[in-house]
Amino acid sequence: MRGRIGPRVIRATVFRQASIERLLDANCLHEAGRFQGAIYLCGYALECRLKFCVCLARGAQYLEETEAKNLGHELDKSLHAAGLDKKLFKNEELRVAFLRIIREWSTEIRYSGSTSNNRESESFLRDTRALLRWLQMESKS
Repeated sequence: MRGRIGPRVIRATVFRQASIERLLDANCLHEAGRFQGAIYLCGYALECRLKFCVCLARGAQYLEETEAKNLGHELDKSLHAAGLDKKLFKNEELRVAFLRIIREWSTEIRYSGSTSNNRESESFLRDTRALLRWLQMESKS
């Protein structure tokens, strides 16, 4: 087995595809009545898309794994790193949706034994879809 030279990197396209897949997973969980899992995956789909946007903003094909970890799960930090925070906040509806998500979403949801309801999950899915559409338009990909 050969050793790796240099830092481990994650291709930008991997973040984009993961975002698409996690939203599909969130939809499946929502339809199955697994609302807490759907909410968690909505936030994760946004996290992945934002990391893709960070790559695009920098004209980079990848992020080093350590930087991806440093951005972590903080959606507002990633939005800022992508240079999209001021632009998003000019749109009142998207600003409210984003703030609602960052107020209610965290990775701790994955460890929670509590449940959410259909209404909460639908709201997260709606907000996530709107934000992902906007991010896609902004990144033109």
